[in-house]
Amino acid sequence: MALSLWTVAAYALQLGALVTVGFVAAWALRIRIPRHSLRFWQTVMAIALLLPLAQPRSVNPTGLQLFTESISSAAIPQNGGSIVPAGVDGATIILLILAAGIFARLLWLGVGLMRLRSIVARAESHDAFADISGELTQSLSITATVKVSDDLEGPATVGVRRPIVLVPRSVLQMSPAVQRAIICHELVHVQRRDWLQTIAEEIWCAIFWFHPHARLIASKLSLAREMVVDEKTILMTRDRRAYAEALLAFSDPQPHVIGVTPFIGRRTLSQRISLIAEEGSMSRNRRALSKATLALAACIAITAAAVDRFPMFATVQAQAVIYDPGPGISLPVVIKEVKPQYTKAAMQAKIQGSVWLACVVDETGHISDVKVSKSLDSEYGLDQAAIDAARQWEFKPARRDGKDVAVRVTIELTFTLKK
Repeated sequence: MALSLWTVAAYALQLGALVTVGFVAAWALRIRIPRHSLRFWQTVMAIALLLPLAQPRSVNPTGLQLFTESISSAAIPQNGGSIVPAGVDGATIILLILAAGIFARLLWLGVGLMRLRSIVARAESHDAFADISGELTQSLSITATVKVSDDLEGPATVGVRRPIVLVPRSVLQMSPAVQRAIICHELVHVQRRDWLQTIAEEIWCAIFWFHPHARLIASKLSLAREMVVDEKTILMTRDRRAYAEALLAFSDPQPHVIGVTPFIGRRTLSQRISLIAEEGSMSRNRRALSKATLALAACIAITAAAVDRFPMFATVQAQAVIYDPGPGISLPVVIKEVKPQYTKAAMQAKIQGSVWLACVVDETGHISDVKVSKSLDSEYGLDQAAIDAARQWEFKPARRDGKDVAVRVTIELTFTLKK
């Protein structure tokens, strides 16, 4: 489970690095032209989605091993401490919380889409928009229905096969120029099939509900998409003033409706109005493409470093918990003992005595680690002879709470010359 949690954590770190660099680069290089901004953030999202396919399979001791060790030490305390129920560790608990959050958010999304369906069913057609919608749908070569809704406080577009443009009843009191700007904006969304992208971003945010950068990249995509639609709407209506009035009319905070992108968000109002006011800002910029390319290069470089440092699917040998003898732990029992052999040099030097070895008897009953704690002879080979003999010993493993566990033991091996 610790490795599964590492996969999630590593992806979260990589996504954080990617989006942070993208945000900083876009701000520093002033990527303002709507279509370039949209392509930039779409590419960042594509990189984020493809990250799992770009992972090395190498061991990463500085990341994964430290992570698994910290999870193990947190989940399995030292002797005498409390312990979580069998089969449940810290990593499992965290993964269950994440899964519960995803389930709850997807359930919330499903309920929201059902509510949106009922809103569409209650909406009514109105003759006041027949001429405007007819003209605009013909110009855009699309088919869509415009309806009035009492359940929404701002315009919205729903559906792909049979798209419907919903406008609040307050639009009926607005001037024809503002009505045309609003309906044109939504019909451009229909032409671009933006509703599918809105739903995809809702699902993305539901899956990564715990990651603030997931919401950030979705909001940047939404803003860039709206600004592209702003640009095309003004080109079609040729009335910047009416379009600005339309944005201002719905600039007050609106309740969030699942599956609907707000016509205007209060946080983005000033940015979109200023872009509309600057005629030159919507013209082609020769340097815009190079800026976006430079920003993407920075994103790729930093993300590649994050992938190398924190690979999602790297493997590392699990570190077993090793106990010290004490209450609740049975000592291992020797079932096979091998005596050490004298070396000829040690016999000639007439060396006698004991070598003390600090060992670990693992869960299988074998010596997994052995070191000399008290040396007898390192010059003529008796220390090494003792190590070689100890590695051949076999034990009935130590037990804790009915399970075989690894335990530290000390072995004394004695060398005695025959008289």
